[in-house]
Amino acid sequence: MIKRNHYFCFLSALWLLGCASVSIKKIKHGEATPRKLPERIYVEKFKAPRANFHVNRKGKQLEQLIEEERTQLAQDLTLRLTKYIAPAVLLKAGEQPPQGNFWLVKGSFELVEEGSRLLRAGVGLGLGKTRMDTCVTLIDLSEFSSKEMEIIHTTGGSGLLPGAAAAFTPIGPFVLSTVLVNAGGAAGGALGSGISIDSRRTSREIVAAISDYAFRQGLISSNHHLHPKYLGETPPLFSDH
Repeated sequence: MIKRNHYFCFLSALWLLGCASVSIKKIKHGEATPRKLPERIYVEKFKAPRANFHVNRKGKQLEQLIEEERTQLAQDLTLRLTKYIAPAVLLKAGEQPPQGNFWLVKGSFELVEEGSRLLRAGVGLGLGKTRMDTCVTLIDLSEFSSKEMEIIHTTGGSGLLPGAAAAFTPIGPFVLSTVLVNAGGAAGGALGSGISIDSRRTSREIVAAISDYAFRQGLISSNHHLHPKYLGETPPLFSDH
């Protein structure tokens, strides 16, 4: 029993060192106070300054990566917003949303670090981790002069355990299997982790923050309330909205 408890503590420590997580860093509340859910939520692709992308790509490859990440995050936000809050529509480049009982979600990639896949897979324990920071603005379009509802800052990245290091521990096989299950198999584990997975986790927390805002405004019930994870909170072993 003592040894088993020690193994559990060891597993917990590994998880905290090497887990992949995105959190809400801070939220600034705006002036708008909507009285009902929107008929539609418009999503604008996030701005993505090249200087904010610290990746091993240049030129056209860098531009392609940036556009892929902008598209993936926008599409994922559109799907999650539709599922959990209200019908969402992805705006085309240059398209302006209409005025009315609508919300607008827009933002920017503040920092994207690719990290090292080799270190994540070979060593783990948080080494070679990626990072993605965003700043998101939720806008109420119901008035002629659009007003901000919230400004949401997210931060986090992927540093999945255990890599090769944990394979030589007494519970190496158990740790490995736990991580692979949680990450969705090899495709989502240490070998597959990276900024694309960070993008999906970022989308999840953005939508959770918007859901929390709607709940606090009395617009949705507790049964539909998503809870965002704030920076410093311990991530659950199994979580997805």
